[in-house]
Amino acid sequence: MNGRLKIGVSMLIWGSVGIFARFSGLSGLGVAFARVSLGSLILITVIGLLERNRFTSLPNLAREKWKPLLALGVSLAMNWVFLFTAFSYTTIANAVLVYYTAPILATIISWRFLGEEMNPRRIGLIGLAFLGLVLIVSGQSLDFHNKDFLGIILALTAALFYALIPNLGRFLKEVDGKVLTFLQLAIASLVLAPFVAVRGAGKPVWWAVLILVAVHTVLALFLYMDGLREVEVNEAALLSYLDPVSAVIYAFLVFGEVPGLRTVLGGALILLASALDIVRR
Repeated sequence: MNGRLKIGVSMLIWGSVGIFARFSGLSGLGVAFARVSLGSLILITVIGLLERNRFTSLPNLAREKWKPLLALGVSLAMNWVFLFTAFSYTTIANAVLVYYTAPILATIISWRFLGEEMNPRRIGLIGLAFLGLVLIVSGQSLDFHNKDFLGIILALTAALFYALIPNLGRFLKEVDGKVLTFLQLAIASLVLAPFVAVRGAGKPVWWAVLILVAVHTVLALFLYMDGLREVEVNEAALLSYLDPVSAVIYAFLVFGEVPGLRTVLGGALILLASALDIVRR
């Protein structure tokens, strides 16, 4: 596999995450906890077997960078909890396409808190994504008793937490990728564990849970990180649009979910705004 193919395959795998989340029998909280806890156990085993020397840097790293590490772990945990809960309330197309407002939200956060430049073109892209979001929402009754509307709000909240991750990552550029991934998963596990203990996670369908952990969390992440060695970040970002497109196709093939016209048009505007922002960068 060359780098582009590895990243493309990882995106096609991630596109099916909503399908297996529904099959798993777990709540959104349960799916998120399964992914972060079992994923961290698998990753620490891999690092321990192949690169044990990397553990020596963990105590100093935890002392010096505990604030951004904690914020990163919390953001990852909340991102997945809200996203997987959204899949239970609305269509996969609605959830995934709204979730892809994250790159635009990340741009707003980096401008507001990290001093990045905000120019007319970026404002136009933000407006384009917002218009897409309005189109998707306009097809729903604006009522929290409406499951589709509530699912869209949950997906938008997930996007906000996801948008924090690349901005927080700027404070951890010098940290090895495998170690950083493990720490994110481990911290997210600790954050979610008390909630799972109190609220429960649902009754797991283990074959689906194992696929979510082994394939969607570990294998896809390995393919993506390995592919980044050969592919420019911007090119990888453009390939990431295989994820939402494949998610809509999978949902149609498996659940017969046909997105409405407003969802298609709104989603297209959101993806276009995000893609143009990547090209601009």
